[in-house]
Amino acid sequence: MIDYKAVPSGLELSRRIADCLEASAPRGYDPGERPRAIQELNDILQGRSARSADELLAELDKCGDTWLPAVLGDVRAFLRQKALLTKPYHKRPSRKAFAFQWAKGSDGRKLKVIDQRLYDRAAREGFPANFFREASFDHVTFFCLPDKVDFCGSELHGCKFAVCRIGGISFGYSRIYVTEFYSSVLSHVDMYEATLAHTRFHDCELSHLMVQNATLKSCHTADCTMDEVDYAGSTLDGCTFSRITAGTVCLDWTTITQGGATEEECRQNRKDVYRALGVKGDAA
Repeated sequence: MIDYKAVPSGLELSRRIADCLEASAPRGYDPGERPRAIQELNDILQGRSARSADELLAELDKCGDTWLPAVLGDVRAFLRQKALLTKPYHKRPSRKAFAFQWAKGSDGRKLKVIDQRLYDRAAREGFPANFFREASFDHVTFFCLPDKVDFCGSELHGCKFAVCRIGGISFGYSRIYVTEFYSSVLSHVDMYEATLAHTRFHDCELSHLMVQNATLKSCHTADCTMDEVDYAGSTLDGCTFSRITAGTVCLDWTTITQGGATEEECRQNRKDVYRALGVKGDAA
């Protein structure tokens, strides 16, 4: 099987790289410039910079810090995992029996409980049919998924999608809480009537997403490309978008608000969302 594995985010790696560079050349790295330096390092790792990752690795090789081998190993693992984003997961569904514990979801429905150990086993052996449907995932890091699987009716709590290919997948009617999507590719994904709260998308490619009639609360999307993303009929409460490369984004009949804010603050937030997503029209 292709060697999929969980890797740190580009931002986490960029902070560690900045530590190495600051320690080896303190005069060249002003502490006040650290946020900008981390952003530039992350741009290199994400392929958004004129500098290549190979050039960065060569610079790191000269640092000589005791923790450098671990940093270099994680950077190379991150780049290998990014290279796998174009390769579908092909392992056939496992025929072995999987024993699940069961718990009540937030709406009282019975959900099978899937933790990291069970997910890792399924990734090795092949995901059984309906593995992702009507399940409760608690602090699971997803690093590979078959195309076109169904999370319909599932709940995700404190999860991560770590440099993961998410193709043709349905999160319809799911509940996604305090979850992070980083350096992942989401294509032809359905989030119809999903609920997302305190969830973050960063350094992701988002294309052909249907997020209709969904509820998003305090979600943040940053450093992402977005095209053919449809929020029609959804509620975006306290959601922010920054450094977006936007194609076509639909905000028809979308409620953009900010709980606890004044009407003027809500109006400004709507304007900021329209501007960040490159949407023309009435943001009043």
